[in-house]
Amino acid sequence: MSRPEQSLRNASPRIAELDVLRGFSAMTVMVYHYTTIYQYGVDPGIPYGVLAVNLFFMISGFVIFMTLSRARTALDFIISRFSRLFPVFWVAVLFSQTVMWLAPISADTVSWREALVNLTMLAGPLHVRWVDNVYWSLVIELTFYVIMLGLFLVGMMKHIERLVLPWLLLQIVAAVVSKKTNHAIPQGLAALFLLKYAHLFLAGILCYRLRFEGPTTARHVLLACCLATQFAVKGLWAGLFGVVFFALFYAMSRQRLGWIAVRPLVFLGTISYSLYLVHQNIGFVIMRSLATTPRPVQVAVAMAAALLLATLMTFLVEQPALRAIRVIYKKFRNQPAR
Repeated sequence: MSRPEQSLRNASPRIAELDVLRGFSAMTVMVYHYTTIYQYGVDPGIPYGVLAVNLFFMISGFVIFMTLSRARTALDFIISRFSRLFPVFWVAVLFSQTVMWLAPISADTVSWREALVNLTMLAGPLHVRWVDNVYWSLVIELTFYVIMLGLFLVGMMKHIERLVLPWLLLQIVAAVVSKKTNHAIPQGLAALFLLKYAHLFLAGILCYRLRFEGPTTARHVLLACCLATQFAVKGLWAGLFGVVFFALFYAMSRQRLGWIAVRPLVFLGTISYSLYLVHQNIGFVIMRSLATTPRPVQVAVAMAAALLLATLMTFLVEQPALRAIRVIYKKFRNQPAR
């Protein structure tokens, strides 16, 4: 096996427990959207279900640090992330826009020009409306990727733990200043330094090191500081939810969560990215079309449709595109120098 091929294949080995946590996060977000964001009935749904996105960020911290730790070059990492994220995202954007164009859920439907800008995954920073509002978190992910790639290029990966406390302190100071002055931190600055989410990515990185490099007192203290930052930045209720997420992730890092890796739950993790991309607006269209039926029927049908669509997109778009791009990249890397 060539080194480029080996590098890409080793960049993201499957960890079954992570897949289960991905699936749990995607399902929780979907239920939250169908029972709370979609304000049709009167049930309160899961008011803090959106916090499951926090678990996605912890997973990204773990996986991206693992990918960069095993990458030989920056291009290895870029191709790995591009092949994983973009092809199925493009299909999700165009499919969701088509559904919304044919059956708009509001009079203010995103234009096709705006939809094309969405394909960059940077619609928010470009001040263009999202085709589906769930895409907001992808900008946070991309920002983290850029920061980590920068650390990789300057050789700071081995010293990442030295950055944890200063980064957490920056988050807390920003939160305190914002509260005291009653002024929000400028969005660009908050996004650049991940002032609302850095502690979650850092917790994922620490859990990677706990799992693969072993426990140390410093790592446990830093992980506790990340959890404390969740309370400081997000508030009491989000902090309490964070305790659950941190406990699950810590158990995974110590390899004590293997019992959850049963096939149906792992499968949900496999389709979780596609599910996250397509569930919200398409589900809302389905629920609205069933407005005369009981609320549980609406939710059940929308969930079944979203799961089916996500399965088709995973196995017909996401995985084939990922394999094709990596094969092409391998051939490119294997070309003899001229």
